[in-house]
Order: sequence, then C-alpha cells, then structure tokens
Amino acid sequence: MPRSTLYDYVRSNWDPFQATQSKLGRKLIFPPALKEKLVEYLLLIERKYFGCTRDDVRRLAFQLTVRNKIPSPFSIAKEAVGKDWFKRCMKLHSDKLSLGRPTGTSTARATGFSKEQVGIFFDLYEKEPAAYDNLPSLIFNVDETCLTVVQKKQPKILAHKGKRQIGALTVA
Repeated sequence: MPRSTLYDYVRSNWDPFQATQSKLGRKLIFPPALKEKLVEYLLLIERKYFGCTRDDVRRLAFQLTVRNKIPSPFSIAKEAVGKDWFKRCMKLHSDKLSLGRPTGTSTARATGFSKEQVGIFFDLYEKEPAAYDNLPSLIFNVDETCLTVVQKKQPKILAHKGKRQIGALTVA
C-alpha cells in the first residue's frame, strides 16, 4: 500500500473499523448489469460477422456513458474511454472475450449459406450427373485458394473465447 494512502487514513477522522470497511481502488464507471449487456452485445454482433476492434469498443463504451448520463473521467475530446479501461474490461471478462484476427467472409457466402440453400444445391447436384451421363469420377472440386480478393489485413476483433474461426464481412 502506498505511503500516501496510509498517511491519508491516519490523518482522517475515521475509526479503524470504518477504514477497513471502505472500498479501495477506482470506482466503477458502469453498473455491472450494463457492463454485462455490453459484453453480450459484443458477442452478438461478432456472431453476425460485424466484430468490434479495440477502438470500436472504446468508442461504444464512451457513447454508453454519454447516453446513460453516467459521470465519467474520460476525455470528451477523444470520444473514447481509455486504453486502461479496455485492458481492465478484457481482464475482467477473460472467460468470455478474447481478441482474434478474423478471416474474411464475403457477404454472399454469409447470407447464402442456409439449410434451404444447401437443400436446393443437393437437389440440383443429384439431377445433373444423371442428365449428362457423367460418372462420379469426372466431377472435380475447384476452388480459388490461390486468388486473393481482399488485400487488406484484417484488424483483431473481439470474439467469444475459444472460438477458432472468427468471421468478418468483406467486399467480394
């Protein structure tokens, strides 16, 4: 404990019992319920392929303080909470959140892959070989693994802890 803190307690008129019952450290900015909602929201939009970067989360947290009229020590000029706040938040929610680099997913692929679309594909797939008398050995899989569509490196985003494939929408 810092010497100045002990000096403050000695100078104060508190009795020893009252001094031991007081909470030390920084005061909470967000109520715990609001912070849990923020974490749930971050995980929800990550599942929908719109992950938030560090700076996005910092700006979002600042907007929460402004809209909910929560007094905060954050700079209005930067319109974002501090980096220390983000680090503490990540440490506090380390069981749910982690930073990861997403793989680019095209919008067509993200919206087109559904149970109905897969069913339509396999219905067409079963009819084609019979229509042209093609043998199954003449069907080849061709993909574009050597072609890069999006050149920009994706920034790290918040995702659910332990998730292996993190998706982010990209331009096709």
